[in-house]
This record gives sequence, C-alpha cells and structure tokens, in this order.
Amino acid sequence: MATIDLTGTTERMARAREIALHPEQVERLGDSEWSVPSQSGFGRYRVELLGVAEGRCSCPDFSKRTLPCKHILAAWELRLRESGQSLELPTKKPRKQYAQHQSYTQGQTEEMRLVDSLLRDLVSGVPDMPRPVGMPGPAPTPFKDDLYCAVLKVYSGLSARRAHGVHLNVADRGLLTRAPSYAVSSNCLNRPEATAVLYHLLTQSALPLAGLEDGGAISPDSTGVQTTSFGGWREEKHGEKRTKHWLKVHAIVGTKTHIVIGAVVGDANSADCPQFAPLVRGALEAGFRPATVPADKGYLSRDNYQLAEDLGLHALIPFKSNSIPDAGGSPAWKKAFHLFQACRDAFDASYHVRSNVESVFSALKRKFGENIRSRTPVAQANEVLAKLICYNLSVVVHEMFEHGIAPQFVGTVRVA
Repeated sequence: MATIDLTGTTERMARAREIALHPEQVERLGDSEWSVPSQSGFGRYRVELLGVAEGRCSCPDFSKRTLPCKHILAAWELRLRESGQSLELPTKKPRKQYAQHQSYTQGQTEEMRLVDSLLRDLVSGVPDMPRPVGMPGPAPTPFKDDLYCAVLKVYSGLSARRAHGVHLNVADRGLLTRAPSYAVSSNCLNRPEATAVLYHLLTQSALPLAGLEDGGAISPDSTGVQTTSFGGWREEKHGEKRTKHWLKVHAIVGTKTHIVIGAVVGDANSADCPQFAPLVRGALEAGFRPATVPADKGYLSRDNYQLAEDLGLHALIPFKSNSIPDAGGSPAWKKAFHLFQACRDAFDASYHVRSNVESVFSALKRKFGENIRSRTPVAQANEVLAKLICYNLSVVVHEMFEHGIAPQFVGTVRVA
C-alpha cells in the first residue's frame, strides 16, 4: 500500500476511484504516460506519472494548483493495482486535547464575582468633580461611582437600561451606596473629562502585574475596533451597502501575562510608528522594567531604534527588504541592521514573543466584542478604554490564582 499526505486530496481521491472503476476507459500510452477521460465532459487529459502519487496533467485543476488531481490519482491507482497495491490516504490524527490548569478554571469561574470588587478598588482614588456654582437639584452622583457603573455596563455587554440590574446587584452587595439612574453610565462615557481618567485607570489596572513582567518583553501593536454593527442580510436582499467606521487602538502589552500596559485610541488611519515612543515611555514611567521591545515592521524607524537604546532596551523590529545600514544619525540603527543580517535565526527566536499581542487582541474581542455601542466620538473612545480596563481586570483575576498575587490599586487620579 502506498500512502500519501496531501492537503485537499481526500475528495479528489474519491473521484479518482470512480474513474478507476472503469479501467477500460483509461488508455495507457507508455510506462509513465496515460490518457484519462474527463468526468465533466467528453475530453481526455494526458497524465505523466513521476513519484508516488505525483505527476503532471493537462487538466485545468493541475494547472491551477500544481498538486495531484483526480486524473493523476486515478492513473496511479490503476498502476498500483497491477502489483497488488492500492493508493490510500492516511487517517487524520485526532487533535490532541490538553487538560486545563486548575488556576485557569478558578480564574474563569471566579472572574465575574471578583471583577466587581477589583473595579471598586480601582476607581476609589478618583476624586469628585466640582459642582458648578448655583446648579439646582440634588447633589450629583460621585464621579467615581459614575465611572464604576460605566465600566460595569461595558463589562456586562448590555444596554444601559438592562445593565441597571447589574448596578442593583452590586448595590445590594455594598459596593455602591445606591444604584443611580440607568442613564448615568452612558452620560459618563460622553464626558470628555472621563477620557484622561480612563487612560490613567488603564495603566493602574496593569500595575499589580509589573513584577511578573520584569526582565521580559513589552510589545506595541494596533488593532481596529468597529464603531457600527451592520448585518449582511440587508446587503444580501436589497444590495444596499453601508459604510463601516473604525477606531484604531494602539496598545503596548506585557508578553508574559498578556496585560495591556497602555493604549492610545485614534482614528482608523492613525499610523503605528509615531506611537512607539509614547507607549514605551509610558510603560517605563508606570514602573515596568522590560528587557526587550519586539515590534512589527510598522514601527521600523531610526528614531525608534535609537529611543530604545537610549532607554536601555533591546528593540527587535524586522528590517524591510529596501532598508540600508546607513546610520542617519542613529548608531543603534546601524548596529541592529548588521545584527539582523548576521544573526537572523536568533532574531526570529526572540522576536516570536510579539505574537502574544495578537492573542491579547483576539481575547479582548472574543470576550467583550469587536463592536462598540456608543455613537459620539468621545463616548466611543471612552468605551474602548473601558473595554481595555475590563480585559485587564480579567487578566489580574487569572494571575491571582496562577501566581497567588494580592492586587492593590493605589494612588489618586487627577481629573483634568
């Protein structure tokens, strides 16, 4: 029995055997050449056999794929039958299942209960907003409670009215003095002054894991977040196409724990390269102490290589095919270029940790959705930041069981 392992051959093998059931229709032209009839018409194709289950055929399928077609497989089946053999495909190996770690199970099952308390601690340092002089009516809800409700609403994935039940539940547990109006969470996301606070809370939510990231790698990257959610049925039925709008999230991630250290929310066309410096500087100022900064080619520039060296970091940014070693004012660029050319295998092995950023973006969108509900630009940016905070808190919960950390969020947040 001759065995082959070729992608997409199973269906063609079944059709090849249908052809081989009628050997009288297959004409042998020589030791390695055959004339095989077409199954879809009255034509014939010339087959030249090479190695086992390999060959050349004049059919369009082989011209397009350059892989064994049903005519080649049929000719091989007939040839092997002459020696009492048959052409078989190997059985597909079952996918190996890995047992989940106990810490993962505990983190997943306890996450929803613990996130409420962690978020309460995180926003506890947010001061109240000054009340305008002469403002009528009762005293407004404390700003930290507004933020707490807004982030919980984003975590739940519910509308403002339906998320009110979540606020009632946490109020019953003593995490809120009282559940405010359902409109508070939406109004909070629409406040421009909330943006700076959410940026600060995002970094604060990552700090409990700073020690776990020491000596590792932090990696910047970007992803798109859709601001509208349109189904395909209207386009399918009426042919009406609707424009989808996007925001671009630039984030820097700790590759050991998958925590988001900092982020910048921009428009869909905002470039990656200029965000390298503020993201890396922000991570260091927050207290993270990495050793390397792997990033994709979108961040390639002499300034970024030089910045990393000045900060005592080893940048791992692949060079493009048209890159030249000319320093251009950056000795770090020239040194990195020659190391990249001379030690490519070592570079690739270290650079591979950058793929952890893709895992972070995938988890973020799977857990909290790729679309955002808010309509105004301010609320859209704030909702994205709230999603990142929710993701970070879920990572912190996992690390509580994985490494036994006891997270504490300290520090007063300055309100602009």
